[in-house]
Amino acid sequence: MIEGPWQGAAIVRREAGRDQDADAFLRDYMNDNRASPMPVFKFDFEFLNARYEFELQRKEQLTTGLTLPVGVLGGLGSLLALMARSFSYSRSFLTWSFIPILTLAIIAFFVCLLYLARAYHRQTYVFLPLLVEIESSRAEFLKFAPIMAGGEAEVLDEFEKQMRERMIAAADRNTETNDERSGLLHRARLALFSVLFLTAVAGLPYVIDQLRILDMPRPTDTRPVPQSSTPSATPQLPTVPPNREIREGDAPTRR
Repeated sequence: MIEGPWQGAAIVRREAGRDQDADAFLRDYMNDNRASPMPVFKFDFEFLNARYEFELQRKEQLTTGLTLPVGVLGGLGSLLALMARSFSYSRSFLTWSFIPILTLAIIAFFVCLLYLARAYHRQTYVFLPLLVEIESSRAEFLKFAPIMAGGEAEVLDEFEKQMRERMIAAADRNTETNDERSGLLHRARLALFSVLFLTAVAGLPYVIDQLRILDMPRPTDTRPVPQSSTPSATPQLPTVPPNREIREGDAPTRR
């Protein structure tokens, strides 16, 4: 370490060297990037079409994303119905701990179902006109080329301007619809997690109740077995016909 009167001079030289190094680095960086200018954002038809197609792909992804929550919700609904039917409701402690949780789970189930239904039915999207209609409209624009001051260039410029407006309006409307559906799907997933959690909590008293039912002794039937009143199946032998008594002189009676 430098001490004494030369210490200040050494610090000044070191700081000056750092400044020279920084200037040299900046000069080299500018020389290296002089041939490759910064990219310029282009708000052209390519960008608009990419945004328009992106929102349509996002629409399909949101619709596909509804499949898994609907399947899981259906399974949880069947499980809740089974638990509600097979619970014994015989012990007050278990009953009063099971019914409130089951009620909350059912409420969350219908809330989730409502959000999923809204996310599915909110599918109002805007599409560009058919290509045939666009070509016909372009031909109609070109008919005004002879009477316009700028000729065909002015007419086509106006046509492209209106097409840009149509594409921007469609992309923005589809973005708003997708944002709304995405929010509904997010809330549906939160409600689905609530149903799953409440069903798991309700399963605790339900399992205890079912184990108590299995441990209970089953009553035995002590009633006497009724005697059968059916006559004996042994066949009876036939009897011989009785003797006939006939007085002498009387004609025998015919039977």
